[in-house]
Amino acid sequence: MIVVDASVWVRSLVDDGSLGDAARRVLADDLRWTAPAHAPIEALGTVRRYETSGLLTTAQAQSIADEVLAAEVDYVGPDRWLLASGWRYRHSLSGYDAPYVVIAEAAGSRSSPSINGWRAPPRPPACR
Repeated sequence: MIVVDASVWVRSLVDDGSLGDAARRVLADDLRWTAPAHAPIEALGTVRRYETSGLLTTAQAQSIADEVLAAEVDYVGPDRWLLASGWRYRHSLSGYDAPYVVIAEAAGSRSSPSINGWRAPPRPPACR
C-alpha cells in the first residue's frame, strides 16, 4: 500500500518532466492507494490553481479532475484517532500534512513522502 500525497498525485498527472516521471514510477509500484479524506480536495484545488493561472487549459484541467475523481483510493478520516494522532505533529507538520504521516505509521506502509511536494509547491514545466 502507498499513502499517496496529494502533491505527488497531482505531479504524476500534470508534469511531463523528471519529477512527474518519478511520481508516476512510485505510484505505479503499488496500485493500492490510501490517503486522508482531504487528499482529493487538495488535488483538485491544485488543478484549479493551475487552470486559473493559465498553466492548464480548461480541457486539461477537466481531464485531470476526472482522473482524480475516478481514482480508486481508500480514504481515511477524519476519525478521532487520526485527528488525535495528527495533533502530536503540530509543531513540525501542518494539519493537512500530518494525517499522511499518521496513516503511514498506522499501516506500517511504504508511503510517498520520499518524493512529496513539501519542499515547494508543484509547478508543472509541461503538461501531459
